[in-house]
Amino acid sequence: MSDGLSQRGQELAQEFIAILKEEQDALTANDIDAVVRLTEQKLACAEALEAFTTPTLLNTLTELRARIQRGQPVENDPFYTLLKLVEEANRLNKINGVVIEQHINTIRLAMDQLDRINPGVRQLYGKDGLGSRGSVGRSLGSA
Repeated sequence: MSDGLSQRGQELAQEFIAILKEEQDALTANDIDAVVRLTEQKLACAEALEAFTTPTLLNTLTELRARIQRGQPVENDPFYTLLKLVEEANRLNKINGVVIEQHINTIRLAMDQLDRINPGVRQLYGKDGLGSRGSVGRSLGSA
């Protein structure tokens, strides 16, 4: 494998990490529009990473990780930086997943509370103004 291949992988991983960090900021700020936009960017970048990833590259990174676990020096390996970037991307993605799950749980709890307070009303409106949960009553368009 060439250093050029390692460099391209690093560039893709750095782009993915930048998107994940921006996504984390958007999640923290509850900026849904940004989260949607970043999800599209993240998926495109993930597809590029997947297309870049070959079985040979996976074997190289697996062997590198094994060398690290055995305590062998690997800092000069051209794929060491790529491995560290992949590990950072994985860590950030897991954190973002936890944040998203917390948001989902908060929304579920709020919905359950609303259902207990007013069990007959289950109409919510999405960003497009259309009903998005159990239609009760008239839609906005017919009001």
